[in-house]
Amino acid sequence: MANDRPWQRDYAIKRTLVIAETPELRVIDQTLAPGERVPWHLHPDNDDLFICLRGTFEIHEINPERKTVLEALDRHLVPKREPHMVVNVSGEECQLLTIQGPGKYDFRRLPKLD
Repeated sequence: MANDRPWQRDYAIKRTLVIAETPELRVIDQTLAPGERVPWHLHPDNDDLFICLRGTFEIHEINPERKTVLEALDRHLVPKREPHMVVNVSGEECQLLTIQGPGKYDFRRLPKLD
């Protein structure tokens, strides 16, 4: 599956399940173990809508600089072109649903922010 989805080579987390994917929309279910993160990145053409399914995680952004804590059923939108990262800072797994779109999906890693 990683060969079909090059973005999966950019980071490793406990589980990523692509629920739906079209050229303009993608829905993914991700589980992060304690301490795992999706590294700093941005999406030039699509928003990320995060929905916490279980546990707690943080979304870090830099324009403006902020940290948003999500718990079960909380939601947060990161607009396109906005650098962000997601991290599980809790001692338990967290699970999140991410809706990406509308727009062409492109994961642009920002290693200088890591």
